[in-house]
Amino acid sequence: MDHRQIVRILACARIAVGAGLLVAPGRVGGRWIGPVTGDGAARLAVRSLAVRDLALGVGTLRALTGEEPARPWALAGAASDLVDAAGTLLAVRRVGVRRALPAVAIALAAGVYTVSVADQIDPA
Repeated sequence: MDHRQIVRILACARIAVGAGLLVAPGRVGGRWIGPVTGDGAARLAVRSLAVRDLALGVGTLRALTGEEPARPWALAGAASDLVDAAGTLLAVRRVGVRRALPAVAIALAAGVYTVSVADQIDPA
């Protein structure tokens, strides 16, 4: 499996997570930040993140299947993953280690991987 395929899988995962957060922000978002997602303002914030992930995922997939460079899209996704990981670490006391650890691990792994292969995503 090459880097483009892995970035494609990450884009599809981003779309799936974004769709879940958009449709069921309390349920899906609650796995990440806890019961606070029962609050209307928290659901609004979660849906905003959902739209961000949907846009980044669709943009990355579109670029990977077309003539447009995919690197900028992939790096934008990596930036959002790394910021999500950092933000979750900063809120670990409030969110709880059980919720924070998987979110940080996934976001950090996806972000670091994408940054490390960014120069190899687009064909030469």
